[in-house]
Amino acid sequence: MWRSLSGKPIPDLIAAVQELLRGDREVIHVGSDSQHYGKATHYVTVVAVVDPGQGGRVLYQRTSVPRSQSLAHKLFLEAELSLDAALALSRSFAHDIVVHVDANEDLRHMSSQYVRSLAGMVLGHGFQVRVKPDSWAATHVADSLVK
Repeated sequence: MWRSLSGKPIPDLIAAVQELLRGDREVIHVGSDSQHYGKATHYVTVVAVVDPGQGGRVLYQRTSVPRSQSLAHKLFLEAELSLDAALALSRSFAHDIVVHVDANEDLRHMSSQYVRSLAGMVLGHGFQVRVKPDSWAATHVADSLVK
């Protein structure tokens, strides 16, 4: 179930995003992040519509699965959840859709070894991709909602 930031249930993601779009300039941003809790890993996927100079709106969805055993599994499932949302949106909207990936190109971070694969996965589906430090939908918005 998708929700607004206020917690209001959103039964139809496409209709809700349609209400948020006001013109051609808006870009739809999609990103996911995850957090381990006990024996489960909780995932949050966000859809953000930003109207430059006017702010933005966020919708989100929570998912829980048995605890991910590896960083690779966790990162690829985050990307898959984001791609699922992006693909659903792309069927209804001609707007640019940017998928934000929660991986860092900086070699000091373990996620750096997966950046090229994750970015290729997103690009292969026809979407623009952002990675850290530019992946704010995943690294800030989804991150704050998953905690």
